[in-house]
Amino acid sequence: MNGKYINKKNDAEKKRRKILNGTNAFAFMLAMIVFFTLYSLIKDAVTPASAYEVRYENDETLESADRFYRLYVNDLEYGDIDINRYSLTDDDGNTDYKYCTLIEDASRLTYTLILTGMLLIVILIARDSMDSTPFTKSNINRVKAISLLQLLLGVLPGSVRMLMSFFRFSYYSSSFDITSWYMFAIAAVIAMIAFIFQKGLDLQEDVDSIA
Repeated sequence: MNGKYINKKNDAEKKRRKILNGTNAFAFMLAMIVFFTLYSLIKDAVTPASAYEVRYENDETLESADRFYRLYVNDLEYGDIDINRYSLTDDDGNTDYKYCTLIEDASRLTYTLILTGMLLIVILIARDSMDSTPFTKSNINRVKAISLLQLLLGVLPGSVRMLMSFFRFSYYSSSFDITSWYMFAIAAVIAMIAFIFQKGLDLQEDVDSIA
């Protein structure tokens, strides 16, 4: 009997270590993503504006004759771009490809930080649920926090892009993006899940108090 108990205890401990190692590895990966996103922003910030160039050229990887706008930095390919976001001009009609790149970097960093925060909360929920039920008040509050972050995910990156555009070019150009509405809907769903879990926890506490 003791042998079976020890084996179960050892299995539970192994499972617990696997979850801890997995969450630690995932957290490290998230930290690296944030680091490289921040590094990209800093690198672009210290690169001279003259190093940035936009070219309209063929995509040699495709058999078709499609042409794409590409950003080059110091004659090195940076990647394909949305030319609408790089066509912003100041009051004198001048473009600033470096600043447009910084706008994209800042928006991407904002998105990455919010998403990382959401995933870190999920890691905390997973860790706290290893040895007990996940339906606790602290975890419900964390789900509510995820819902709030999801809402910010649909607002802040675009707001950063808009404010930086107004600061340099005195106007902002954008098109309707249905993705933000999807994010708002997901935030509402997550908030509803938190509400349902809260009701379930309240009922369980009522039952426990009667018993």
